[in-house]
Amino acid sequence: MNEPIKLLQQYINEANNIVFFGGAGVSTESGLPDYRSAEGVYTTMENENIDPKKLMSKRFMMEKPEVFFSHRFQAETPLKPKPNAAHQYLAALEKSGKSIQIITQNVDGLHYKAGSTNVVELHGNHRRFYCMTCGTEYAYETIHRDEQNIPRCPLDNGIVRADVILFGENLKPENLVKSKQLISAADLLIIAGTSLTVNPAKNLINQFKGNKVVVINKSALEMNLTADLFIKDAVGTTFSQLTI
Repeated sequence: MNEPIKLLQQYINEANNIVFFGGAGVSTESGLPDYRSAEGVYTTMENENIDPKKLMSKRFMMEKPEVFFSHRFQAETPLKPKPNAAHQYLAALEKSGKSIQIITQNVDGLHYKAGSTNVVELHGNHRRFYCMTCGTEYAYETIHRDEQNIPRCPLDNGIVRADVILFGENLKPENLVKSKQLISAADLLIIAGTSLTVNPAKNLINQFKGNKVVVINKSALEMNLTADLFIKDAVGTTFSQLTI
């Protein structure tokens, strides 16, 4: 166990209330792409002269649903990757009795799949699909698509969408309030697999008043943040070296 890992282990062992704030980089080792790296989803779109903020917005979905769902079809499919070492460690840590709260920007549900229960999904999830007109919920396998590949509600022909936050939409107020409360009460904040470029999520860490801040990421953060420990490595690789 190298020195940074030893220090992270010490911080975790000594902490009374941990908050893990994670982004897309937490799930890349499960086979899911991130967004803003050189090979990320947004970067790839921008390289093809596609504006992700336009194409992945609620406005575009409503104005051109046939184009939106053509591009989004694969992303709308329920994800089937398996939790990696990071998800598994955090779930095991909670099961051991440690106070660990997870705030994630991911919509893949892998923290729940691993067994964690204290999870705030800031950007929603791909487990719930609902009609935007009547609110009826559907399992993905039962969703009907019209001739333009648009998911439709058979009750009123409304658009059926995943319960995820699109560009142009606000985060759910209850998730923001809860996240602020959790971070404010923590004595150890672990920020992992995120570049902290997205508002208002990135501003949540300003609520932290605790002792230690740890950053685990493959690249430096794009914002000024004083961390007690920075580990430049994959998140799963890092957590696979820890013990409960």
